Amino acid sequence: MKQPNIRLPAAFSRSLIQAAAVHSLPISETLKDLSYDFLKLTDSSTIELSALFDLADALVATAPFNTVLPLVKVISYEQIDEIMTLMVTGKTMRSCLENIIALIGTTWTPGFTAQYHSTQSNDYLRCHNQSHLSARQLQFSVEFVFGTFLRVGPLLTGHDNIVKEVHFTCDTSNAQEYEAVFQCPIFFKQPFNQLVLPAGMANKPLASHYPELENDAITALKKKISILAKSEGITTQVTQVLRQLDGGEILNIDIVAKTLNLSVRSLQRKLKEAGVTFSAVRVEFLIEQSKTLLEQPDLTMDMIAERLSFSDRAAFSRAFKRIVGVSPSQYRQQT
Repeated sequence: MKQPNIRLPAAFSRSLIQAAAVHSLPISETLKDLSYDFLKLTDSSTIELSALFDLADALVATAPFNTVLPLVKVISYEQIDEIMTLMVTGKTMRSCLENIIALIGTTWTPGFTAQYHSTQSNDYLRCHNQSHLSARQLQFSVEFVFGTFLRVGPLLTGHDNIVKEVHFTCDTSNAQEYEAVFQCPIFFKQPFNQLVLPAGMANKPLASHYPELENDAITALKKKISILAKSEGITTQVTQVLRQLDGGEILNIDIVAKTLNLSVRSLQRKLKEAGVTFSAVRVEFLIEQSKTLLEQPDLTMDMIAERLSFSDRAAFSRAFKRIVGVSPSQYRQQT
């Protein structure tokens, strides 16, 4: 299946450029050397994910630092304030993150996600990657998640220096910069990209929990995603509809076509032109959903297969291994 042409709101690039300005980086000269015309982007524009990575790479190349962490430290979320609202108004830090990932994970960052994991001794903010990101793009993505936590975590907990350790899967490049930013032990070539946090932090009730603001932000972000999706490829649009459908509805082509205001025949034609079938898009979406279910040890493979409407456990396992490269059981062990 073709990798979808992932597009994000142009507000992300403008926020990144504004952050670069705070650091007095040579923005005009940097933008001239890029193939994408960032200056013509409007509020309704979208930008290819690859172009956003190119922008970040170019800005860092002109900076006295080698990571995006200094940019994330000062980046503004004003133009996508729903995301910041969701970061702080949930019941717990875990639910805040789950709300955001549920809304944007399969649309803006498919294959890359962040989740909290808990043990008796520690909590972990862990990044999972099943995407086709390059090593550089993956590291930027991880730094963005970790840098955002450094901004929000102390505000929500009332404590500074809450990160006990930082684990990276990459080598020891930029070690000094990481140590200066995180102020804790840094470990490289680890199995996961993760922050090690005090036990119980992810599930501790937040004083900032505000259900009305939380629900308003969810509704507003859903609407914004829906509007932006209209300018994206048909594969992304179908995935977006699948994600937004109520769990009780059957995920078939009829309901998806109706939601997109297309006939079934027109939808099939558009998908064929994109080189995919509805069945392939649906199965890949279900496999992405299954990864979250596999994080729940009380759910058996049979239960997950049934919940996702696979004919049986074997069919689910075959589809999972074909798309992810390992069996569901192996994936569960790795996470």
